[in-house]
Amino acid sequence: MEKPKIALFKKANDFRLYSVSSQDFPSDSYILCSDQSRNILYSPHIAGKRLQDSLEGMGELLARMIGENFLSGEEKGKTVELVFMSGGLFYNLNHGFKRTYGFALPQCFMGIQRVRVDGSEGEFTARVGYENFESLLDGANIVIGDTIATGSTLYKGLRWLLTILEEKHYRLNKLVVVTLAGSLKGARRLADMEKKIKFEHPQAKVHFVACEQIFHLMPDGTDLRFAGENAVAPEETALETKKRYGEYLGKNMKCAVFDWGTRCKNPKKHYSEFLEFCEHELRSKGIDEHGKKVLLGMKLEVEKEIEEYEKSY
Repeated sequence: MEKPKIALFKKANDFRLYSVSSQDFPSDSYILCSDQSRNILYSPHIAGKRLQDSLEGMGELLARMIGENFLSGEEKGKTVELVFMSGGLFYNLNHGFKRTYGFALPQCFMGIQRVRVDGSEGEFTARVGYENFESLLDGANIVIGDTIATGSTLYKGLRWLLTILEEKHYRLNKLVVVTLAGSLKGARRLADMEKKIKFEHPQAKVHFVACEQIFHLMPDGTDLRFAGENAVAPEETALETKKRYGEYLGKNMKCAVFDWGTRCKNPKKHYSEFLEFCEHELRSKGIDEHGKKVLLGMKLEVEKEIEEYEKSY
């Protein structure tokens, strides 16, 4: 992999946007750094209300960032959200556009499930179980929020979208994909899909925005690590990771978001899985004191959250 070129593109009051140039990425790619995204990515133990409150704020920031940088001058009514269920629901893009611009997005929905390829390690395909494109518009600017590991869900969803556009004889004007946690493999899949989009819709523009960094994807095709050979990060993110996690956890935190679907939909199960991870790492001979302190603090917070779930109404 060639080393991507990262340059500051825009500095706002509450976020920094870096451009990323590399043949491995879509032609118009960025990394977004903000306190809001860090509150989510460096707090992998939170779920339930705490996570959903943070995600509402993240949705507002993403809506403003998308509107200011990629939709300037575009007709509001042409912006359509494509939601990959169920993880995409929690990106709160519709909430963000309502709070920021005062209108609700037309929404299309797809139920997509990742399926492991038999006999492989970390290879997935995806199948579609549900679709609703009633709100799709000709000449739409489509926005998608998706957590991207192998990119199989995104790739399947976009191929399906192209088929629907062809059937309806609709044009695609712009596609904006944002991810709280995305891998290099996922970025490459989107770059491949950009070629197909451009072939069928030559006038269309594709924009890709990842939060904080591109993560290193582990061989299981699921876990996204801050550190690793395929990680791509601005200097400020690398320094923030070292400050928050130290050397050991920077490399060994299981995943930046853990199981995104479980974390968003089933808080108690996520808490259980996170505590299991903590117990395993706290017994590790390699963990440093900084890492122990961080995990013990997270563990305490999770145990308090579990207590709340066990209380009566």
